[in-house]
Amino acid sequence: MGKSLREKIKEQLIENQIKIESRAQELIAQELTRQKIRLEKQQLKVRVRKGKGFKKREVVIFGKINDRTLI
Repeated sequence: MGKSLREKIKEQLIENQIKIESRAQELIAQELTRQKIRLEKQQLKVRVRKGKGFKKREVVIFGKINDRTLI
C-alpha cells in the first residue's frame, strides 16, 4: 500500500515541512475568505429580493482577495 500525504510530508526536511504548513494555512485562510464572501453575496441577494435593497448609486464591496476589490 502507498504512503499517506502525512507520511510523505514527514519525510521532507524540516524547512520544507514548515513551508508546506505555512502554504496550507494561507490556502485555508483564502478559502474561508471566499466562503465568507459567497455567504455575504447570497445574503445580499435575499435582502434585494425582499425589497430591502440599496439606494441608487450605493456601492457594495464584498471584500478583498489578493489586493483585488470584489464589488
